[in-house]
Amino acid sequence: MICQLNISDKFRSLNFDKRKKKISFIILHYTETKTLEEAISLLTDQERKVSCHFILDINGKIFNLVDLENRAWHAGESKWKNFKDLNSHSIGIEIVYPGEKSDSMYAKKQIKSLIDLITFLKKKYNIKNNRILGHSDIAPLRKIDPGKFFPWEELDKFSLGIWVKTKKDNTKLNKDEYLKFLINLKKIGYGYFSNKINKKKVIDSFHRHHLPSLTGCPPTKSSLFKSQDILNLKKID
Repeated sequence: MICQLNISDKFRSLNFDKRKKKISFIILHYTETKTLEEAISLLTDQERKVSCHFILDINGKIFNLVDLENRAWHAGESKWKNFKDLNSHSIGIEIVYPGEKSDSMYAKKQIKSLIDLITFLKKKYNIKNNRILGHSDIAPLRKIDPGKFFPWEELDKFSLGIWVKTKKDNTKLNKDEYLKFLINLKKIGYGYFSNKINKKKVIDSFHRHHLPSLTGCPPTKSSLFKSQDILNLKKID
């Protein structure tokens, strides 16, 4: 099936070690580069010590940099629910994209290839939808990728990842509602709530994924409703 997906092994990275845990997550990243060549240079640089399993070019071509039985170095310091060291548990996919600050949309061919790849990996490794996440979900204090322009709603059409439609209400949360919202985020899987600054970054991460129009804004009742609707999904474990 990997061959049927037309995945190239033209580029290989030596930045990996042996995987010792079961694959149960897919983590999505953007490269923050304009070209594939720039990204490959970074992901194969042995001094930088970063890598991924797959990278998708703007034209939709897929390249396999690290074999799946090996632990690529893409997640860094990270956690989700009771999982730490997400590198050991996950498949890392990088998408060639200049970054959120570019205010640009992802290429349609690229997203189509990504959907095909995730669909295959999800089936092969029996990965749950709520474990198909962005780098910012698992490392909200450090990362913002794949960013607020990533089309999670499009992936949901193929039963990939988590997306729910929620009624809009921009009313500010009162104290009790705010605390309830934070509890919901913890139940969903987010970590790093130790102080006010960290909480703001976690909320921003949630908004980037689930309410991108609120990125950089305080939580509203829409935030609370969305978090509750996610918890009510049957596909959340």
